[in-house]
Amino acid sequence: MDRTEYKNKHKAKHYDRIELAVPKGMKAVIKSLASDKGLSVNSYIQDLITKDQDGMFDTMQIAEKNREMLSGIQGNLHDGYNVVFKDGYMVHCKTKKEVRTAIIEYCKEKGV
Repeated sequence: MDRTEYKNKHKAKHYDRIELAVPKGMKAVIKSLASDKGLSVNSYIQDLITKDQDGMFDTMQIAEKNREMLSGIQGNLHDGYNVVFKDGYMVHCKTKKEVRTAIIEYCKEKGV
């Protein structure tokens, strides 16, 4: 297996790809914003998502040690929340309190 083939297999196994369409001119703005922070566009977008998730974790009062187990939380007060763990496990909760309880219970189960 040559180097390119190895890298392609590694990427396919460890990463998901997302196609992002933005209005004309926005690509340059995003590249500039990322560059100003010394980041690639990919890292910049991941950083924005992480900050958004951290804000949600803060409002839900998720303990720092439990955040490491989470991929993210999606949803809202009206529809409920999907809690996605890094191992792929997902649970749906109706309230923020249920989210906290589900995370605590899952982390205990996993020994965290």
